Amino acid sequence: MSTQPRLFGRIPAAIAAEFVALCGETLVGWIRFHNDGETPPDRVQGLLYDGFQMPSRDTLGDLDETQWPEGPSGAPEDPWKHQMLLVLQDTQTRELFTYATASITGRRAVANLLRHYNRMRRASADELPVVRLKTSGFNSKKPGVGWVPTPTFAIVGRTPRDSAAKPDTSVAADLNDEIPQL
Repeated sequence: MSTQPRLFGRIPAAIAAEFVALCGETLVGWIRFHNDGETPPDRVQGLLYDGFQMPSRDTLGDLDETQWPEGPSGAPEDPWKHQMLLVLQDTQTRELFTYATASITGRRAVANLLRHYNRMRRASADELPVVRLKTSGFNSKKPGVGWVPTPTFAIVGRTPRDSAAKPDTSVAADLNDEIPQL
């Protein structure tokens, strides 16, 4: 098992990698995956800073716990998950990433970052936080679990909102796809 830090479960991350947190693009809501491997997930989501209000869980249906799929613990698990998606931009490459989480500790990390962002907005609406993704954790009170790693967004600075890359949405850019050789 590799001890190299990993970002988003798949992408190796240098310890010093810094990201502009595009907090205003945070998507929140509910997601339900299907077990057939083919059906796309159902989503009830929207942009948090565009005023999206998450509906309460009981409005989504699937309330009969006897019909819920079995979770990792062997007990029925709610098919609807509270999900948060945070857009991050690498400060060096300008590459965009999405930090997607449905875990309690992941959502807590995003919420802590958003509280910081809200304070920043009140002081200077033209700035965005610069963060490093780090690992923190806690000792679980559950027998046999031990240390539970948790994500943390360490605030390492701020940057003007205008420094974030603007997407090219022109028709020319959209039609500039490379055709693969067959």
